[in-house]
Amino acid sequence: MPVPAGKIAECRRELADLAATWRRVAARSAPLAKAEAEAQVFNQMVVGLQARFGDERTLREPQIALEVRLLAEGVEHGGWFPGSSLNWDVQGSVTGYRPGDRIALSEDVFTRLTEVFLDRMMRNPNV
Repeated sequence: MPVPAGKIAECRRELADLAATWRRVAARSAPLAKAEAEAQVFNQMVVGLQARFGDERTLREPQIALEVRLLAEGVEHGGWFPGSSLNWDVQGSVTGYRPGDRIALSEDVFTRLTEVFLDRMMRNPNV
């Protein structure tokens, strides 16, 4: 069953709103506080992205789907990219994380990750 285009569009809007809120808060924050909070905010956003689409068994881009899932699992289990990730191709990844790396997503990396993830779902609506 395809992922409805409306679900993808709604996700894009919500993520854009959250990122805009982040930028407003970050602009008023001390640099150290911003740096510490940024990874926490965007790490949790990848968990939310996975939760929203994790049950979708329709994505034919296993690398990007796997990357989002592994990032979310890592964040939920201590903040480290899973060390025993089978079939993980770091060369084909968006984030470049390797098993055992500390997950600390920035706004830029999270934005690239979600763009690729959602774009590929839009290009493959009938998978």
